[in-house]
Amino acid sequence: METTTLAKAVEGMKVPVSSMRLIPAGSFQMGSEGWGEYESPIHEVFVDDFFMDETPVTNLQFAEFVKQTGYVTTAEINGFAHGYEKGAYKKIIGLRWKSYFAAGRERHPVILVSWHDANEYAMWAGKRLPSEAEWEKAARGSLIQKMYPWGGNEPNRSDCNFAKETIDIPATTEVGSFAPNEYGLFDMAGNVWNWCADWFSGTYYSESEKNNPRGPKSGETKIRRGASFNIIQTFRLRCSNRGAYDPNGYAINIGFRCVKGLKDE
Repeated sequence: METTTLAKAVEGMKVPVSSMRLIPAGSFQMGSEGWGEYESPIHEVFVDDFFMDETPVTNLQFAEFVKQTGYVTTAEINGFAHGYEKGAYKKIIGLRWKSYFAAGRERHPVILVSWHDANEYAMWAGKRLPSEAEWEKAARGSLIQKMYPWGGNEPNRSDCNFAKETIDIPATTEVGSFAPNEYGLFDMAGNVWNWCADWFSGTYYSESEKNNPRGPKSGETKIRRGASFNIIQTFRLRCSNRGAYDPNGYAINIGFRCVKGLKDE
């Protein structure tokens, strides 16, 4: 899109994009061969221009949403969540996103939010959750067929937050603690998994639309991308790695970020 046209489009947007990054329209090779069984075939996908949050949504941002709306999360409705207590992973009564919103963690990514919680926040903010295709294009940062958001080098702890020791307080890091990718996006690998809008299907890549795919019309689980602080397998940090989770579920390693398309109403 030409600069003048883009400027006009942004000027007319109702949602401020100062903390978002433009992901330019274009085609890319989505997926991989020889890795996850649901990552193939590699297929060309075109995605329109869109903006993506520079970072995952933080505790402070989510708190503002709750303050303004009185929103109650899935975990709060259920009255429990699973987390670590004295080194043991177990069901903890009353555990919720606020449990980890302490001084010094304001800019840590919000966790223990279900897909529904994330979707409600996105709508409140005038945005939406990214499609899986948008997420992967953004993670690649214009790098062609590179394995990770930073390129082809094997991950280490200077690239992203992963392989952290299990402790009672989830070992997330403040968003933006590691270098951004080429699109200026932080934490596209590690820290927390990101919810995506799409339903998961193991065969979708064989039947995907070529332009702005949005995933299957229905399913049982929703896509999550990017891996998290407590994964130990580096292959999960790859741009093409796919994960899925119950949209009613929530965990100490799942958060989200939002997007806004130039053509979104």
